[in-house]
Amino acid sequence: MSKVQDAVTEIQSALTRRLNLQDPRFALESVGSKVSGSIISSTFRGMADSERQRRIWDALDQEYGAESVHRAGTFLAFTPDEWDLDDDSDTK
Repeated sequence: MSKVQDAVTEIQSALTRRLNLQDPRFALESVGSKVSGSIISSTFRGMADSERQRRIWDALDQEYGAESVHRAGTFLAFTPDEWDLDDDSDTK
């Protein structure tokens, strides 16, 4: 496994475990030294965007401490319904 893939897998594992994500899907990529992308899980249902972000960053801070700002870039959090929204328009 490449160093880039290791970084992505490590972030996925940490977020899945620390957020107790239900059926998570990830669309992450490594850009430079940071991992960024989208996290999709029904765990985010009913949460405001700000709450999703707070929980993601709290989890990363718990996992990596001050190093989290060097490992993690931008993350967007979606429920499966929000993520698959464009798929519904194709069937109408």
